[in-house]
Amino acid sequence: MKWPLKPKAVSPADTPFFNQHYLYASGSGTPDSTIVWTSEFPWQNVQQYIQHYKQKHSRFISTSHVLVQAIGQALAAHPEMNRRVVGRKVYEFKSCNVCLGTRVPGCNEVFVIQVHDVDQRPLYQIAYIIMMKQLEYARENSRSRRDLARFRKFPSWFSRWSMRVGDWMDRNFVVPVTGRIDRLRESGVFVNDFSSNRFPVMRSYKPSRQPGENKPISVTIGRAEEKVVWKNGAATVQQVAPITIRVDHRICDGFQLAQFVNTVVTKLTRPAEMEPAAAPIDQTKLDNHSNLVEKRRIA
Repeated sequence: MKWPLKPKAVSPADTPFFNQHYLYASGSGTPDSTIVWTSEFPWQNVQQYIQHYKQKHSRFISTSHVLVQAIGQALAAHPEMNRRVVGRKVYEFKSCNVCLGTRVPGCNEVFVIQVHDVDQRPLYQIAYIIMMKQLEYARENSRSRRDLARFRKFPSWFSRWSMRVGDWMDRNFVVPVTGRIDRLRESGVFVNDFSSNRFPVMRSYKPSRQPGENKPISVTIGRAEEKVVWKNGAATVQQVAPITIRVDHRICDGFQLAQFVNTVVTKLTRPAEMEPAAAPIDQTKLDNHSNLVEKRRIA
């Protein structure tokens, strides 16, 4: 049993007065507290860094791993964003955890991978955790697949009411994480990576607000495309990728969101600078991780 939130709520004195209008609103006039900010970042910087990292360290590195690392370090730099609402109070998460949505071939389900303490992990550790989870989800006899199969055996009325009761408890009370089913409540961020060429170009994206309150932040990146930009006094063609961040106005305002977006974009623009903030690369562990991933892939 784990308690993902700190025991004491954020003091009202530390909550901006304008945010309290959204936090304390009730009745039929409840406002929409969702803020969505769309920006973009240079795509070639991330790709060059990934290629360099693959050649020097590990070939199991992708855009998703770099994005998760950037979000984790941005949360550590802006702890006021690493919060969620319970009832009419705002609580801080104990650690910087990030959830990543993924889909495995041959299964019509979206599985969610949670990486703990992302701000303290080097890139190869993040990649290893995500890859191991993806390989687990790909196996039909994995624990996650068995849990899903058990839940689907319940009658629809039981599933409906259990979800409603669970969401109501999560919205109104600070409850612990008791097992694999609700472990995802340890993170306040959900990440989508739609940067692959198999996805269409993203002109706009409106992340949905989840039924519960445990994911106040959603980060989505789309497929890169070439654009003409003005740089150093001349027009040049550059690949840029869109990024959309959705937050809850009850935990932050537009100025705080702008700072958070700027930090995320800066880290994605200069991804090599994120690695020294984590532990130094242990080449022995890196080789062991790569060998284990390869064995799991073959199996």
